[in-house]
Amino acid sequence: MSYSDWMPFNKENIDRSPIKSGVYFLGSEHETTYIGASNNIQERLKEQLSSNDSCIKSTVSFCYHETLFPEAEEEKQLTAFQFEHGRLPICNKS
Repeated sequence: MSYSDWMPFNKENIDRSPIKSGVYFLGSEHETTYIGASNNIQERLKEQLSSNDSCIKSTVSFCYHETLFPEAEEEKQLTAFQFEHGRLPICNKS
């Protein structure tokens, strides 16, 4: 399973992200703050970039993974994060 490198969360990098299904990770300087799934990674990242949510606005970087089953992969990644950290990423609402 191959993930993109983490990159700055800006329009230029988002414009280079795939128009395919997958999971994506948003991050602060020190940790993953949100894990999401979409049938169009690029479109969803653009929506997140223009979000008014103060938690999402603190995003500085992102990465993604293309998959045909984004919801299943999102659940897997959220479960793994919760197991490792004892909680969900701070911007994921429980």
